[in-house]
Amino acid sequence: MPRLTSNKLGLVAFLTLLTLVTTLRAQSPVDDALLKRSLLEGLTDIYDSGNFPAPAAIRRQLNRKNKYDGSFTIASPKVKIESAKRYENARKATLVMGHLYLCDKCDNWHTTTAGGVIISEDGLALTNHHVLAFERASIYGAMTSDGKVYAIEEVLAASKRDDVALVRIRTDEKLPFVSMASSAPIGTPVFAVSHPDSHFYTLTKGYVSRYSVSPSLKIPRLEVTADFARGSSGSGIFNERGSLVGLIASTKSIYYDQENNIQTNLQMVIKSCVPLSGINALCSKFPSDYKSKD
Repeated sequence: MPRLTSNKLGLVAFLTLLTLVTTLRAQSPVDDALLKRSLLEGLTDIYDSGNFPAPAAIRRQLNRKNKYDGSFTIASPKVKIESAKRYENARKATLVMGHLYLCDKCDNWHTTTAGGVIISEDGLALTNHHVLAFERASIYGAMTSDGKVYAIEEVLAASKRDDVALVRIRTDEKLPFVSMASSAPIGTPVFAVSHPDSHFYTLTKGYVSRYSVSPSLKIPRLEVTADFARGSSGSGIFNERGSLVGLIASTKSIYYDQENNIQTNLQMVIKSCVPLSGINALCSKFPSDYKSKD
């Protein structure tokens, strides 16, 4: 193999840098304040129109024991997607979930922010059960990555125990979506697209670190090393092909010391997610090509 001269090495480095700069310029910076305001204004407009399902009905659907009469689309492992496109596809399918509520201190509307993932072009989406479990909510909605805000039409299936809900967004448009993975063994490289503390569409990477059983409810949990924080609930964990392998659920901080009920010296944060088995438990039937629970 011929050796590169210093001039050629310099040219390669320049072209690599130029490609990186061009890519970064092509990506618009995220304006978190603008996105949060867009969600608030969009939900307010829908509320003022009066054309949305009653929030009490959404909560009743959330708490009933039912299953989705269908199955989820499983991605083909043979499909190869470029790295940048995997993130872009996942980003476009990631929702900002929220609801309007009034506080006890003023007369202004406020909104929460959390995550969700679109899994069909006609508006089926997954999120956590606890993202919707708010008695004071006056309207439930979701915002897509292009800033459009939609009302939540209905909850098709939900499990408080597994902390997962399948909802339908009220829209006549075709939406970008992701498919489900068939499995996610320990060691699988994964990435998250989430909204930690309203830092919208944050990309983090890691691995499936283990599968566990929660101490209290004895339900299966997927643990990953990809970072996320509060506000990320309901957002997706994706594999290298951009297929969904789980939903962000909670974190648990491990401290080394505790004195007078005050924990100090943070050592590690466990990132806990709803696994594929928890998501597919919402279905009345499993997909024919669903091979493994996790």
